[in-house]
Amino acid sequence: MLEAIFRLIISLGILVFIHEFGHFMLAKFVGIRVERFSLGFPPRMFGKKYGDTDYCISWIPLGGYVKMSGMIDESMDAESIKGEPWEFMSKPVWQRFLVIFAGPLMNLILAVLLFAGVTYITGLKESLGVVVGKISSEQIKNQTGLQNGDIILSINDQSVKTWGDVDAIRTETEYLEITYERNSDVNTTGFSALLIDSLSRSLPAVVGSMNQDYPAMRAGMQVNDKIVAINGIPIKTWHELTDVIHSRPDSALLVEWIRGQEKFASTITPHKEKIQGKEIGLIGISFAMQEKQLGFFASIEHGFNYCVQITQLTYHYVKLVFKGEQSFKDAFGGPIMIAKLAKDSAREGESNFIAFIAFLSLNLGLLNLLPIPVLDGGHIVFLLVEGIIRRPLPTKAKLVIQQVGMVILIAFMLFVIVNDIGRLSQ
Repeated sequence: MLEAIFRLIISLGILVFIHEFGHFMLAKFVGIRVERFSLGFPPRMFGKKYGDTDYCISWIPLGGYVKMSGMIDESMDAESIKGEPWEFMSKPVWQRFLVIFAGPLMNLILAVLLFAGVTYITGLKESLGVVVGKISSEQIKNQTGLQNGDIILSINDQSVKTWGDVDAIRTETEYLEITYERNSDVNTTGFSALLIDSLSRSLPAVVGSMNQDYPAMRAGMQVNDKIVAINGIPIKTWHELTDVIHSRPDSALLVEWIRGQEKFASTITPHKEKIQGKEIGLIGISFAMQEKQLGFFASIEHGFNYCVQITQLTYHYVKLVFKGEQSFKDAFGGPIMIAKLAKDSAREGESNFIAFIAFLSLNLGLLNLLPIPVLDGGHIVFLLVEGIIRRPLPTKAKLVIQQVGMVILIAFMLFVIVNDIGRLSQ
């Protein structure tokens, strides 16, 4: 418990400081007076005033804030607007936009740099194997000539071992000549490089590593074994394999696999384990990985691209929530869940903990850009409206909107905290 609290303080402290430092730095640069730089929300615990700014630690450790002169923010202080040249509202719209945007931007930059740093130091871990997953579109099937389970061997006469190799080649050319294996037969096809993004990506159902004292090892399975069927149903991809195993905890499964030219079969019962509040079945295997070292600039590029991928996945995940295809309760975690995940990631190595901080930083930056009052995205909306109508919104209107936003934010924070407690008690 103490380790979880410590990791929570470290991770949130770094993220909040970087975020608020972005606001603080740009405010100072454009000449806005900063009255308070606080880690945590009021009431104030302790601190010290230097110049015009009170640097302090506050009691509620769920964020932080920079109080700028002449700005209606979380403090709801409308009396602070006096028209002085150092006030927030006295600055041009573009300067105020930069000040507001600087906070989320710093979180996004931190995420890129941390992911890049971990990659540069530990190397890039990539899953081995390039297998086409299920393709729902008949048009894509016809245009590419590929099907679920096809193993891509080479592209434009260059051997590919990972989807990263595929992405590297597709950026260099507009047309792809692909050699692939289907049912032990080798074939070729060709299509526009743009269509590669329409393919569902998967991996071979090959054992890359195993956990001791799990059902797969006890059944005699070994690394490099290829699973070909479960309960008589053919398995062509890793995703098909995990879909079956995860959905059948504590249920006996007849698993068939091959090793070289030999065939094996055994009845395996997946362990029931709770992952992120959901019970799934596990047999103790994972896919094959390879490691390679990247140079400094290549690591930066990877860090940026990885952040883009996570952003796309986050958007997809949120879309599923709004569609009702994903539980709202399971989709969000609060400080208790963050503490647990921080502790778990640290136990897998400090590099994993740093990557976890990067993930949180990215999500904090994205969250703050949402057009919700009180958040930075809400302030940006105020500025966009002001830029369009060529005058500031009425102060009373801002206050009402900010108050509504504060109620929404507090309600959401209470929800995730209660939800976290409920998860722990399950």
